[in-house]
Order: sequence, then C-alpha cells, then structure tokens
Amino acid sequence: MKLFAQHGYNEGDKIKNGLKDGLISGVIYGAKDINPDRLETRLKEIKEEFPDAGRLFDPQYFVSLIGNDPNIKLGKLDEYSFFKARRRSQLEANNLVAEEIRKVLEFQVGLPVTHIIAPNILISRSFDSVEAVISKSFIRQTRKIFDEFKVKQPVFATLAISREALIDTTELESFLNDVTLLDSPPDGFYLLIAARDVEARYDIFNADVVAAWMLLNYSLKINGLKVINGYSDILSPFLGAVGGDIGCTGWWSNLRFFSLDRFAPEATGGRLPVQRYLSAKLLNRITFYELNALRRFVPQIVNGLAKDKAYEDEPERTVEILQTWEALSSMLESMADSNDVSKNLNKCADAIKLAEQLYSEIKFKYRLDPKSDDNHLEPLREGINLFKKTAEI
Repeated sequence: MKLFAQHGYNEGDKIKNGLKDGLISGVIYGAKDINPDRLETRLKEIKEEFPDAGRLFDPQYFVSLIGNDPNIKLGKLDEYSFFKARRRSQLEANNLVAEEIRKVLEFQVGLPVTHIIAPNILISRSFDSVEAVISKSFIRQTRKIFDEFKVKQPVFATLAISREALIDTTELESFLNDVTLLDSPPDGFYLLIAARDVEARYDIFNADVVAAWMLLNYSLKINGLKVINGYSDILSPFLGAVGGDIGCTGWWSNLRFFSLDRFAPEATGGRLPVQRYLSAKLLNRITFYELNALRRFVPQIVNGLAKDKAYEDEPERTVEILQTWEALSSMLESMADSNDVSKNLNKCADAIKLAEQLYSEIKFKYRLDPKSDDNHLEPLREGINLFKKTAEI
C-alpha cells in the first residue's frame, strides 16, 4: 500500500517535503482549498520535481447537494466551472448525471494528473435509498464517458458512504454485488467513509465500521479493482492488509477523517491544538509532552525513525505531519507488506496485542489525555474479527 497526502488549507511546503523525504508517494488535492490556477501550477511543479509521484484531484462534487445552504463554506469550490449546487431530484435523471460526469472529467484531462477521479454524491443514510440509486448511476456511467476523452490515465469512481449506511452489512453486500458486476467498470474507486463530524473519532473507530471498510477494500480488490482510501489515516495499514492500494491523510483533523462537517463555518478563536506524535506501536497519537514523559519508562513507544529527533523538545508544527507520514509508512511496511491477506491480518492482530501491552504499562504510571488513550484498540480487534467472519477468511 502507498501513502498519499490528503491536501487541505495551509499546504506550504508540507507535500513537497514529504515527497522529498520519501515519506509519501503522491497527493490528492481538494477543490475547496485551492483555486484552479494554483492547482495547475502545483501539479506542474510536482510533476517536474517528483515525476514518479501520484498526482490526483478530488472535485468534491458531493458538496453539490448541500451547496444551496447559506451556511455552507465552499472555499474555492465555486471557482470551478464544473461546480453547481444541485437538488437530489435533479440527479435522478441519468442525462444530467452524464453531463455532470463529463464536465468534471473534461476539467481534469487538461491537468497533469496521474489518475482521474470521477464525481459522485454521498450516500448519507442507507444503501436502500434514492441516494444509492443516484450513486450507482454515477458509477455506472463513469467508464463510458471517460472513454470519450481517449486519455491514458486510469479513472476512479468516487464512492462516498456515511458510517450509518456502511454498518448495514446486508445492504452493503447487495450494493457491492451491483458495482462489481458492471459490464464496463472504472479502474477503481476513490473510497470515502463519512463521520458525522470531523471530531467524531469513534464514529470511525467502531468495530462495524472498521469491518465494513475492510470488506469494501477486500471485495473490490478481488474483483480486479484498485482502491484509494481517502482520509484513512491510522486505519490505512488495516485497509492495506486486505488489499487497499492507497491510504491518505493530512495535517489537520479534518484531513484525517472525512465529513461534510468540514464545509461548515469554522468556529472563531481558540488555540492551536498541541502537537502530537504518532507512535506506531501504540497505533495512536500522543501529545509531545506525553511522549517525553513516557519515553523514559516505556521506551518502546518511540518509533526509532528519523523524525523522532524533532520531538526531543517541542517540535515545529510543520514537522508534525512529516512525522505522521513517516510513522504511517513504517506501519504499512510492517502490517501490509504481503499479498497474503491472512498473514497480514495476523500481523495486524499482533500489532494490536503489542499496543494493549504497552498501554497496560502506561496506565500504572501516567494518566493520558483522552485522545491518547487505548479506546481505539478494542474496535480495531473486533473489526478484524468481524471482517474475517463476513469474508470467510
């Protein structure tokens, strides 16, 4: 599995530094946080400096159904010629869906991208819904319309699903059957799992959600389709273990978990969050001051990688995402480095067991911040077991 940057506000040199240090293999730019001219410039720069890097653009078309809300923060989205607020009833017409796909693809084929992401809406409630029918219409028409442009890049259909819809396993399997039996499928899927808001960590760290997200990767992969997991962050190694091709994360919390909440108005004021350190063996982030307190008596939590040096004192904020990418890359290498799914899952289970042991040591000696605790481990372990049962592995 490869690791890509999930782009957002305040990019600076983060992506270029991540590519230069070999911590990431590509980037997915998001329309909300970059205007069309700047997007083309950045893609050209990356192509010139890092010709082997993946370069993608997420049109974030799923915002169109809420685009008329006066409280929505569109950012740069409304500067794109293809973007227009739509009503769900309008998209029940296949001819309009075709027009929308064509506009988004036409914009991208003129860019120096290595993969093309087709548009889609978010399935917000259930696979047994009008939204799911519309979503399948977008997926079904993607390949035919893409072929009109006669370009060489692979095309990925967006598949955006809320966590509420995802946990209905019966409906999920029925939906999967429909999209994997297409006569003319896309090359793969850009998969997004939506939490209720960007702070809803345990919307995603939920056994049913973990199992279903893994099942999506596994089922699509065995049907010959590639999978890019947007906003997958710490779950990336678990998704890579069952066949996911690419995982993504960025430098803000709203670039680690996907939610339409990131298009809501931002609260004003407040302090910047404390810098955190991603411990590969804890499968979690801890604050830099927790790291420096714990490393004396639980030294195993330290990754032993190059970016650790920046955490000997308070790190620069620009280093935080580089350390995350470095740690995640090491996790991918140790947990998802084989084509043998059973072998990978055993490695994932071992990683969870080690994390539980380390947290047990910590609990006797130090009280952690709630975001640094071990509440994510049980859902991960149960999620793997549920996935194995559903996939009959």
